[in-house]
Amino acid sequence: MNNYNFYPEWKSNEYYFFGDDLRKYPDAWCYVVWSRRGPGKTYSSLRFAYENNIPIVYMKRTIEDVGTICANSDGLDLSPYVPINRDSGSTIKPRLIRKGLGGFYANMDDDGNAIGVPFSYIVALNAMKTIKGMDLSNADWLMLDEFIPQIGETIRHAEGQMLLDMYMTIARDRVKRGREQLKLILFANAENISTPITSELEIIDNMVDLSASGESHMYLEDRGILLHHITQKEIPLAPMEMNGIYKAMQGTAWGEKAFGGEFSANDFTNVGHKRLKGFQPIARFRYKRREYCIWRKDEYVYVCSAKGTTGRFYDIDTENGQKLFYAEIVRMLRDDTANGYVTYEMYSLYDLIMNFRKIYKI
Repeated sequence: MNNYNFYPEWKSNEYYFFGDDLRKYPDAWCYVVWSRRGPGKTYSSLRFAYENNIPIVYMKRTIEDVGTICANSDGLDLSPYVPINRDSGSTIKPRLIRKGLGGFYANMDDDGNAIGVPFSYIVALNAMKTIKGMDLSNADWLMLDEFIPQIGETIRHAEGQMLLDMYMTIARDRVKRGREQLKLILFANAENISTPITSELEIIDNMVDLSASGESHMYLEDRGILLHHITQKEIPLAPMEMNGIYKAMQGTAWGEKAFGGEFSANDFTNVGHKRLKGFQPIARFRYKRREYCIWRKDEYVYVCSAKGTTGRFYDIDTENGQKLFYAEIVRMLRDDTANGYVTYEMYSLYDLIMNFRKIYKI
């Protein structure tokens, strides 16, 4: 990593530069970066990797996404390397290798067709069977673009597990062979803080805390995970960008998301802290191997990690526990939440109750 060029001529204060995160947090294995549209997350990472000869696996969500990017027909090139070709003079082209798997090639024949060996690959998240028999362990990065689904996009509940399984498939035995651990790089625009991937990584509450703090970075050192919220303060909008739709939508929820990179679609009003004085535990439950408690005082309810010693126990890490918890607790809490009586210590607990049937097949 010390041989990387962290200060290329094209680096600009007007755009995000992934090399800075890599240089400042070299021990991280996972980089989670989100922002408004446009700061150059994908551009800077792909160009940095290309110019520093870093082999990568670039990932999109579906087989159809990979097919579209690799189609390159009728003069339409949807490759993420198009702006890099424009700015650097490179001639990188994608080519489909098999369903759900493609390559990016630096060399072209006289007819403009990709030839030789790809310097990086593109795979679909839902194409595990396609790559299971292939050795992609030469890759140093696994980069998933748009890990937060766009509105209207179909997602799978098991996406988080699929991603980590894909990571392990590509990583193979690289550490035993004396190579650095595979870097997992996740980029997205701010749409919804609760996704199958953020849930599986168990970083939802950390992302909430970072967004609320106004800071741009949070490094979970004990877990080797970097969270980076590219804020307006860090990469401000250029004056030329602050016209037209920006003026029209300024102050709206959509504007906060599109231009501020804020999770304005998520409701945090029921999330906070309460003193337990006067509260009594009415139920306990295990969720993702951690125990939580539901406390009540008159009509008010507090769901938190403070452990109680009484009340019925539900293990929602089991299928039967999920069904029982839904029937006896979730419905009650949803009604009380709607009436403003419930406070959740963490957003992940609020999300669990509000989206229980999306998280579990009940």
